[in-house]
Amino acid sequence: MRKGILLLLIFTVLFTFVGCSSNAEQAKKDPNKIQIRLLTRMTGTSPQVAIYNEVIDEFRAKHPEVEIVDGSQGDDSSYNNILKTDISSGTMANIFRIQGVANLGKYIDEGYILNVEPYIKEDATWGGGFTEGALEYYRVPGKDGIYGVPCESGLIGIYYNERIFKEAVIENFPETWNEFKDAILKIKDKGYTPIGLGAKTSYTVGHLHNLISYRWLGTDIAKKLGTREVSWTDKEVVETIGFVKELYDIGAFPDGVAGISDDITKSDFQNGKAAMFITGPWSIPGLTNPEECPEAENVKFAKFPYFEEKPEFKDEDMQVISQYMINGKLEGKELELTIELVKMLTSKETAERMANEASQLLPRNDLDIDTEKVNPIFADVMEAGANSTGIAVDIFDYDPVASMQDRTRNSLISLFTGATPEQAAAEIQAEIDNAK
Repeated sequence: MRKGILLLLIFTVLFTFVGCSSNAEQAKKDPNKIQIRLLTRMTGTSPQVAIYNEVIDEFRAKHPEVEIVDGSQGDDSSYNNILKTDISSGTMANIFRIQGVANLGKYIDEGYILNVEPYIKEDATWGGGFTEGALEYYRVPGKDGIYGVPCESGLIGIYYNERIFKEAVIENFPETWNEFKDAILKIKDKGYTPIGLGAKTSYTVGHLHNLISYRWLGTDIAKKLGTREVSWTDKEVVETIGFVKELYDIGAFPDGVAGISDDITKSDFQNGKAAMFITGPWSIPGLTNPEECPEAENVKFAKFPYFEEKPEFKDEDMQVISQYMINGKLEGKELELTIELVKMLTSKETAERMANEASQLLPRNDLDIDTEKVNPIFADVMEAGANSTGIAVDIFDYDPVASMQDRTRNSLISLFTGATPEQAAAEIQAEIDNAK
C-alpha cells in the first residue's frame, strides 16, 4: 500500500512537472523575436484564406525577426470565447476584430483599439484606396478617429430575372421607388411573385427594412437610433416601416410571406417563379450556376431603388463589413510591424487577388479587376459597392440593447400579420425603454 501511494505521488509530481514544462514551452517567447498574435476569422480551405496565409508567409520571409502566432477561429463561439478572455485579461491580440460598433467606446477608452486614421492619412497609396463609406462605418459615436481597417465587404442588393422583367415590358431595372412599385404591379399582373422574400428567416425582412431606411434617412440613422438621438416612434422612422408595409399591401411578396423561409423563396427565384431576390454576394454562386439555377443566364444585379425626394441618399448602402482592429497598447517596433502586416493584408494587390481568385470584395476603389477571371455578376456588385457614399450593416448594429436584433425583425414581420407601422415602431421602442 505504501509503495502504491509513493508511486502515485511520484507520478503526480512528474506529471505536474511535465505539464508545467509543456505550458511554459508553449508560453515561452523567443527573446530574439517580436511576436505578432492574430485573432481573425480567416480559417479553413477557401481561396480567400489561402491568399491570407500567403500574405502572412510573405511577411514572415520579409521579417525573420518576427514570430507570427495565428489563433484565428472559424467558429463563432470559439472566437468569442478567446476574445472575451483577451479582454478580461487585458492581453489583446495584435490584430483582432470586434463585430459591430455599439459597445466599442468602452474598449477605445481602455486603450484596446488603435485609432488608425493617422496611418490611413499619412500613407495615401494605401489609405487613399479605401471606399469612403467603409472607413466612415468605423467612426464610433463620441470618439474621434477610425477604429478598424476594412478587410471585407459585401453589398446587399437585388438580384433580378431579366427575362421576367422583359416579359412584363420593363426594359431597365427601376432606379426610383415609384418606378419600383410600378414594376412590382406589372410583374404581379404577369403571374409572378415580384420579390421572393421569406420572412420566416427573419433577417430577410430586416435587410429589406435596412435598405429602405438608408435610402430614406441615410446610413447615419443607425447611429442616431443607437445613441437615442432619434426614437423608433419618430415620424421619419415610422415612415421607413410604412414603406415595408406598402410593398406588402401591393402584393410584392409571396402569399403567406410571414411563414415562408428564404430557402423556399430562393428556389422560387432560381426556377423563374419570382422576379427578384434580395441578398448579398455570398449567394452569387447559387444564382449564377446553371446546375443550381435554371434561370442563371437571366440573373442580373441592381442596387436598391432610391426615393425621388431623397436623391442625396441614393448611394447610402447596406453592406456586410469586416475589419482588422489593431491593439491600442502596442508601441515601438511591434506597433510598426503590426501596421505593416495590416497594410499588406489590405493592400491594393491583396484586394485584387481576393477579387480575381476568390470572388471576395475588399472595399477599395482603386482595383484593377480581371473581368475574364471573376464572375460577371460579382464584378457588377464590386463596381456598385465602390460608389457607396455611406455604409451600414444592420440598423441595430449600433444599439447597445442586445435583444434589438430579434425585436426589430419580429416587429417588422408583424406587419405581415395585421400590425400597423405605428404599432411595430411602438413595440420596438418599448424594448429600448424597458431596458433602461
